[in-house]
Amino acid sequence: MTSISRVLLFVVWLAFVVYALFFAPGAGGGEDPWFGRLLTLQADEPSLLAMFTLLGLFPMTYACLLLRHDDRGVPAWPFVLLSFGLGIFALLPYYILTSHTHAGSHDLRLSEGIRRTAESQVTHGILFLLTLVVMGWGLLAGDLGVYMEAFHTSQFVHIMTIDFFLLTLLSAYAIYTGSRRRWMPQAIALLGFIPILGLLIYVWITRKDESASPYVPRDTVMKSRRRRESSF
Repeated sequence: MTSISRVLLFVVWLAFVVYALFFAPGAGGGEDPWFGRLLTLQADEPSLLAMFTLLGLFPMTYACLLLRHDDRGVPAWPFVLLSFGLGIFALLPYYILTSHTHAGSHDLRLSEGIRRTAESQVTHGILFLLTLVVMGWGLLAGDLGVYMEAFHTSQFVHIMTIDFFLLTLLSAYAIYTGSRRRWMPQAIALLGFIPILGLLIYVWITRKDESASPYVPRDTVMKSRRRRESSF
């Protein structure tokens, strides 16, 4: 199953790279009508600005998920850092490279301050509220017609929209794999289909999970697992 997952993730990543480079419709580069305005936050369409902002909040949420226990064979922080500019292009390779590894196989790489920030309820709450506000603003104040026109005439808008939906699908995959490791109901992966918010809920639920926390000794983790087994 792991090998199949890696192959599927690689196929999705490669297909999106090829599509973005050669087949995405609309103008690109200096001719793109929205690229410069979105990068400078001067676009006058709320729905486009909201999507652009959400693509900044998504990597922050993945940072909360991955940086709290960055102990796999491949470090997560470079991929998280790149995801702020590359989105799914940066995060999918991390999941491809680590789908066959086990958590806890290497020493934790980041400072305790960063890890605690990633696990903090305050961090999760701020991201949750920001996401709700941005989504609500984009949906209520935005013009779907303008957005759809931009989707077909701007390569940047086209790619960032697909990027957003792929990041959402990756959320479901990340929650699914995490739930298997934590012995949680795998149906919880359905949370991932709620963009950003579902992943934040999962991160909040598992913030004190002994089976993944770097602050809990391994013998304590094993004892906790045995207690769970004996309770069935």
